[in-house]
Amino acid sequence: MNQRKILFLACVLSFLCSTARVADVSAAEKNSPEERGLPRFAVMSDTHIENNCGEGAAVKVPRALKNFLGKTPQVDALFVVGDLTDHGRVEEYDRLMSVFGDRANVPEGIDVYFCMGYNHDRFGEAVVENYLNGVKQPLHQYVEIKGYPFITIGEGGARQSAHNDEALRFLSEKLADAAVRYAGKPIFVFMHIPPLNTCYGSVQDEGWGTDIFLPVLERYPQAVVFSGHSHFPLGDPRSIHQDKFTAVNDGSTTYSEIEPKVVNIGIHPENYEYVTEGVIVSVLPGGNVEMERWDTYRDERILPRWTVEAPHDGSRFSYKNRDGLPAPVFGRRAKLSVKHVAGDSIAVTFPQASDNEVVHHYIAEILEDGRVIASFSKFSQFYLNSMMPKELSVDFSGLPAGKKLTPRITAVDSYGNRSAPLYGKPFYSIKN
Repeated sequence: MNQRKILFLACVLSFLCSTARVADVSAAEKNSPEERGLPRFAVMSDTHIENNCGEGAAVKVPRALKNFLGKTPQVDALFVVGDLTDHGRVEEYDRLMSVFGDRANVPEGIDVYFCMGYNHDRFGEAVVENYLNGVKQPLHQYVEIKGYPFITIGEGGARQSAHNDEALRFLSEKLADAAVRYAGKPIFVFMHIPPLNTCYGSVQDEGWGTDIFLPVLERYPQAVVFSGHSHFPLGDPRSIHQDKFTAVNDGSTTYSEIEPKVVNIGIHPENYEYVTEGVIVSVLPGGNVEMERWDTYRDERILPRWTVEAPHDGSRFSYKNRDGLPAPVFGRRAKLSVKHVAGDSIAVTFPQASDNEVVHHYIAEILEDGRVIASFSKFSQFYLNSMMPKELSVDFSGLPAGKKLTPRITAVDSYGNRSAPLYGKPFYSIKN
């Protein structure tokens, strides 16, 4: 074959490949939720306008919105699920609406729905009036987006509150209506406080969940409930829970917290102020609901995506009764090192372990003759995503002088499964 024919065939092949690529793109665009006429929406919460933790809400919230809402295809709506302000003041609502009314933050064509929170939006006097006058929306809302039902609840979280009685009646009535009017479809519900003992951040011992709405929600397996309040990180796999219905923790847009009594430094582990998160939700052909978790601080997707499967009758709850197995593991070449830092203090340094989901925390221990004489629990900082440190360090002091000691590290996942321990070489503590 001569050179001219080879060149001609190469050109034809190149044209066919480029045509195929264009066809693929066109097909993908036509199959997008926007093109199909199916809803796509975003969920965030705990904006705490006027909060000054870290860089402060004045910096974090606009950045989170720009990162979050700049995705394609564009979402139809944004739901902001409570604790909108830090203290429920008039001037804070003014600032809130200024931020969300800025088209640089929230592009044209995206409807924003607010929910009133509890402990922050309800500070002081005239809190409901401040909310209603500030956001210019009803306390509770029932809307349709592209043929699907959405219910927002402004609720207080205390059983004796008449405000919650009103919210309960509204939720009960609208869920009953949606179940008939939108039969076979998911019903999307938004409330600030998570239903008790469902998703991460709602367990009774953690103090963040409410049982007020459970008797109603448990009758509707098609309910998909989004909530915030706890500030627990969205990357934890327990942030989605299925039993009688689906419950989703949507993270926080100011700072992160974790459950108490798990790590030694309390509910605010290292770098907790550098966390903002949210969820983008798409209804897919066939009725499945896909959820993308986003780190809106670093503009990074948190994998894997979640899928709430149709039919929405409770028969395909894939996030039910999970045990988190297998347990975390350290790499084959993982090594633990000990360094004397000052006086009788030592630093135990170790690499992060791996897990099929996330490593939640580590238990660092010092052993003498096989007996634990010192222990420290440290959070993995998985919520930092690409900025999560590749190794961690724990300091110990006050160890018995002149004794032969051995360091040990155990990785623990979100379900309490423990790795095989990683041991370091024995060392001798320094005398004071």
